[in-house]
Amino acid sequence: MRLWLLDLASEQAGGPVMALWMKAGDGVTWLAKVRYTPSFYLVGDLDRVAGLLEAENLRFERCSRRIRGKPVEALRVYVDREDLEDYVEKLLRKMPGLEAYEHDIRVTVKYLIDSGLRPCSWLEVDGVEVGVEDGVRVLECREIRESSEAPPPALRAVALDLVVFGERGSPRAERDPIRLITLHFDDGRRVQLEGDEAEIIKSFISIMREHDPDIVVGFGLNRFQWGYLGERAKRLGIRLAVGRLGAEPRMSVHGHVSIRGRLNIDLEDMARDIPELTVETLEEFVKYLGIDVRLDTIEEYELGDFWEHDRMKVREYSAQRAEAILKAFNAVREFILSLSELTGMPADYVLTASAGFRVESYLMRLAPRTGELIPRRTEIAHISYPGGLVKEPIRGVHEDVAVLDFRSMYPSLIIKYNISFDTLSDDGENIAPSGHRFRARPEGFLPSALKTLLEERRRIQEKLRAVASGSVEAKILDARQRAVKIIANAIYGYTGWSGARWYSREVAEATTAWGREVIASTIRKAEELGMKVIYSDTDSVFLKNYHGKLEKLIEWIEMELGLEAKLEKVFKRIIFTEAKKRYAGMTIGGEIEVVGLEAVRGDWSGIAREAQYETVKALLETGDPAQALKRAREYVQALRGRQVDLKKLIIWKQITRPLSEYSATQPHVVVAKQLMSEGWRIQPGDKVGFIIAAGSGPLYSRAKPYFKVSKDEVDWEYYVEKQVAAACGRILEAVGIKVEKILESGERTLIDFFS
Repeated sequence: MRLWLLDLASEQAGGPVMALWMKAGDGVTWLAKVRYTPSFYLVGDLDRVAGLLEAENLRFERCSRRIRGKPVEALRVYVDREDLEDYVEKLLRKMPGLEAYEHDIRVTVKYLIDSGLRPCSWLEVDGVEVGVEDGVRVLECREIRESSEAPPPALRAVALDLVVFGERGSPRAERDPIRLITLHFDDGRRVQLEGDEAEIIKSFISIMREHDPDIVVGFGLNRFQWGYLGERAKRLGIRLAVGRLGAEPRMSVHGHVSIRGRLNIDLEDMARDIPELTVETLEEFVKYLGIDVRLDTIEEYELGDFWEHDRMKVREYSAQRAEAILKAFNAVREFILSLSELTGMPADYVLTASAGFRVESYLMRLAPRTGELIPRRTEIAHISYPGGLVKEPIRGVHEDVAVLDFRSMYPSLIIKYNISFDTLSDDGENIAPSGHRFRARPEGFLPSALKTLLEERRRIQEKLRAVASGSVEAKILDARQRAVKIIANAIYGYTGWSGARWYSREVAEATTAWGREVIASTIRKAEELGMKVIYSDTDSVFLKNYHGKLEKLIEWIEMELGLEAKLEKVFKRIIFTEAKKRYAGMTIGGEIEVVGLEAVRGDWSGIAREAQYETVKALLETGDPAQALKRAREYVQALRGRQVDLKKLIIWKQITRPLSEYSATQPHVVVAKQLMSEGWRIQPGDKVGFIIAAGSGPLYSRAKPYFKVSKDEVDWEYYVEKQVAAACGRILEAVGIKVEKILESGERTLIDFFS
């Protein structure tokens, strides 16, 4: 049979059995069971351990492997049990002096590595149907192998939204009931469950069994909703049997909740990965994706009041959320499935995993091909190293600026100089500016991995050019090539991550050192050709006077440096402030691009970000500082006239660790502690919103929760001086206008502005 791998888990039946949840092309769900014996490797004095292994009744074989490129002899030992790590640790105490490898890898991950199978891909399955369990057809497998590429089968999805609130503060599962569950299915059906809580949960379970979705998607499922549902069900004596074969949700790796036989996709995990989002709400997320959906937002603190006095509004908002969640999922669906297939991580936790874990999962799949043993994960103290070269910008406004971008600079350098943990050598031919040396031959593990990725991306792009734009196949291919690009660009950073199995500070240092050398030599060559370099940032150079010269520079980069560079964009007008990585420009196509400024930073108030953006826009569109100053003053006047919505005054800051660990007095920490004392739930990762109230004393003493401040209480002058004037002043001072001028009123001449 040809089946598509949806998810997998391990079971115990006299040893590990892999339970593979699979979908046929006709939509039928299959559960394929495969007996699997995990293995690990021993390296060291192997001759003296054979007797001990035989005494443990363990099967083993001698083999040749590599550890960071160094050939070693190893014993591959097979253990028919799932608690492999604990078992091996006990075994090692009987055999001191030996090292163990690959025993600390989860059994499902180890199975995928050993078998070479990938989630979210088609497989050829040879087996025997042995029965039906609760409507699921069960297959005992003899052999499974990869099949040809094709779009995924039709998968049934449902969006879930949960309405809960507390009488005082955040809802607590030990106290506050579930008020409403909204389910929105991808076939258009919508169900809202309300009334007696026990009946709500029982109906939810019944609907999940009846409609049997393959994917449950939500926003906040992992961090809150599944745990809340589970606790409320437990208190009511109900098994939350929403998984296939009656399974309950359970906490899995990376903070992910696993639902047997279904994919649990939490789009909040994706939102938290997007730096452009300020508060990482569903509203922000769908707006970022460009999805046209109505959301009549009800804040958490308003839910109780609306439920009491305007319940229909709560029902409608929950329905809007479920619809928005489903639309957002459809927009990113192919990307998620492609990232899962590429990394080998099941789709239901590939979003929850960090970039480091995604890269590592990809590299672990490649290791068996080269005989490389996967190192044990160890905690290493982080040691900083110099990053890429960033040239100080020439402050002010510049016209007609070309941006030259190096294509995949760090991956290309790793390939060119064979930079890898297994080619690092005291006598290596390739000497980095940092002093680290790498052998030119044979090809290292990381260059080989990157070549595979880059060749795969080129292959996908060729196929993409051959299919109809906008077609289903085009969408799948585009999602796939974006997933490949993300992993390729993250491999360099992975080597400098202290949690990496293949951590190598030398690789990270050497890569950035060669990168700095490339940028420095490119700047020199550009100036030789008569161009003016006004800024450079890691892998790009901003150039003036480039007409008729840029082609020569690109050719020189290709011939002399052996790298690829291209004209990324041309700015009609661009402004640089005094700081690196902070600028704004307008392309010749009229698009405004803002980098690093307050306008795109979440820790400034909405009014400050809006004012700065509009000031930048006025300056870039007109080139006239007077127009930009006029725009900034309009915001000052609006604030002084108290004509600004309170929501635009909120400052959001993230709580990054338990509140007890904060020593300094900071406004958001003070507010968080106040909210906690009033019953609100605040945990690391949450963002706290506050408004500065009028009065005397330090700033932290005047910070109040945003929903507890009226217009009469606001310190409007704080927002004038410390928010709007400060943010707009960064732009205007770059063109010679002092920040004090923003605070003045009345018409003045251009000469006055600069005086």
